[in-house]
Amino acid sequence: MSFTSNILFGGPDKEKNLLRNKLLKYIQQTPANGEIRWMCYYFNEPILVDALVKASQRGVNIELILDGNPRNPEINQASLTALKDYPAIKFTTINTKPLWEYLGIDWHAHMHSKLYYFSLPSPCVFIGSYNPTAGLQHIKQSLIESIGDHSVSHNALVKIEEENVVACLLQYFNNMKTPNYLHWARFKPVNNNTQKYKQWDINFLPRYKSHPVHRLLQRKDKNANIKCAISHLKGPGIMRPLIKAINSGKSVEIILDSTKRRVSHNKLADLERHKIRCHQIKTDNHTLMHNKFIIYKSDMEHCVLFGSFNWSRRSWWLNHEILVCSRNADVITGFEQRWNEIINTI
Repeated sequence: MSFTSNILFGGPDKEKNLLRNKLLKYIQQTPANGEIRWMCYYFNEPILVDALVKASQRGVNIELILDGNPRNPEINQASLTALKDYPAIKFTTINTKPLWEYLGIDWHAHMHSKLYYFSLPSPCVFIGSYNPTAGLQHIKQSLIESIGDHSVSHNALVKIEEENVVACLLQYFNNMKTPNYLHWARFKPVNNNTQKYKQWDINFLPRYKSHPVHRLLQRKDKNANIKCAISHLKGPGIMRPLIKAINSGKSVEIILDSTKRRVSHNKLADLERHKIRCHQIKTDNHTLMHNKFIIYKSDMEHCVLFGSFNWSRRSWWLNHEILVCSRNADVITGFEQRWNEIINTI
């Protein structure tokens, strides 16, 4: 597998709308009787909406899942309105309600996973950090300030083609449509047991067992080198895995976004106090560090963890999220090269 064709990175140094255009190509090449299954947190991309409508009209079976109560509900409204006139496209919005909300505790979860499945010409799933949103010229300025411009922001999508892994991720998509799974996901075996394949480990959140990132960073590899691209670093206790890794003798280096909402001054002070080396990207033209990956390298393990997860309490303990751990050499090389490219632009 060549990472140049199966791993896509967005960013200000890349072609604008690179990730959108890849998804557009796959929509356009899906023939009649094919299937498209998407789930994402934000979706406001008129070009992709139009392509999905045309695909549906030629006989493609399409299902979409969106978060029903995102931080900025207006962003999804345009797509919901546009697709309302096409009942052949099945649309599900998810409003997750943790058990404590029934007790009046108003701290809700999000459907934050990103998954893009295409059945034909050969089954594949794209997993990563990308929410399809346009250059945002048609969205008011306050929303651009909040979510950034994902046509040029740092994002990643990884194409997975292995049949059993694709089947696992497609089953997750189908699970998300069932109330029984949504209400009890934290306690379901599929969420608490890593789905292990030859070169891939698939993890779903929320769960009651230990977080996959905790387990990885707490491995007894004193010589381990850890590199993290972090979009959000916020919330009490969220830095404990990094601090424990440093205290156990591991090397930790991170790339952060530079907006205060995603990374506070207090968190930067904590990083400096614990001597964790960090880099903050420049945020010209609403460019965000929206990547979410960890490169882990030691004598015992060499892997990359990526997906939809943020370093925040809501993401780690409440949200529906996907985390993929890959031991595929080409995937690891692709992320390592992307790390170096980003570092060289800071």
